[in-house]
Amino acid sequence: MATANASGPTAGRIVELDPSLIHPGGLRDRFEVSDAEIEKLAESLLKAGQRVPILVRPHPGRPGEYEIVAGRRRLVACRLAGINVRAEIQDLDDAALVMGQAIENIAREDLTYIERAKLAARMVDEAGLDEKDIDTAFSCGKTDRSRYLKIGRSIPDDILSFVGKAPGVGRPRWEKLVVQMAADDAALPRMRVALAAANVEAIGLDNPDARFSRLYEAAFRSEASSKPTETKPPAGHEIWVPSHDKPVGTIKRTGSGIQVTLSDAPKPGFLDWLAENGEMLVVQMLREYEAHRFVEDISDAVNSKQEDE
Repeated sequence: MATANASGPTAGRIVELDPSLIHPGGLRDRFEVSDAEIEKLAESLLKAGQRVPILVRPHPGRPGEYEIVAGRRRLVACRLAGINVRAEIQDLDDAALVMGQAIENIAREDLTYIERAKLAARMVDEAGLDEKDIDTAFSCGKTDRSRYLKIGRSIPDDILSFVGKAPGVGRPRWEKLVVQMAADDAALPRMRVALAAANVEAIGLDNPDARFSRLYEAAFRSEASSKPTETKPPAGHEIWVPSHDKPVGTIKRTGSGIQVTLSDAPKPGFLDWLAENGEMLVVQMLREYEAHRFVEDISDAVNSKQEDE
């Protein structure tokens, strides 16, 4: 097997490299890796060897050295074990590096939902990739891509640093938390107060799921007030339809339900027709929602099984 020389081996080969020649690269995709996990992997590499090579690219500013694309845990474990690391060298530009990292880790690593969501947001916002690249990297469609981006962009880094990768928390609860943060301006401040208190107490918060639950409960907690305050009702989301250059109405959540207001008819006579057929539309939307939930439940079950494995 080839060993790195002063100028480095050529791309497209699998070689043995000194781990000290490999530097961080791409985007951060995992929140935390325990020492015990690395020690177990290092022990396995010493006994059975490294079967799957890591992926690196030549370092753009250090001749003969490299940047890691995929396989960070194996690299750290090889360092701990004091052995060379098997690596595949590929010539990749910055965009290809990020795509390679995402595809490799989504396929091989047990990234949790929030890790995937944050990685998706960083791929677009930090690496400048097109949003459609997420579909390729994550093997997902437009709906899942939108969820990844919304959640990944909405949860602040200080909250994520505290919670960690939270393997027991799936998309539904992250999504509910994001919705609550958007609906209640005080939710995030309450979460940060709970975070500060938890850092002081550090009781019963020895795992990411417990830390998430602490902040989740704070986000939904109603603060008692001695003086009632007037709250301005939410303006709601604008309703846009094709061929119109302005919104035709709004839809918003109220204390008693959902309120849809149409200020302009998309087509002549539409408002009269809607008034007569509203019940039929609700039944149709309910059926679409049930079909949507069926697909989501299957997806969540598959993801949970993969995480358990």
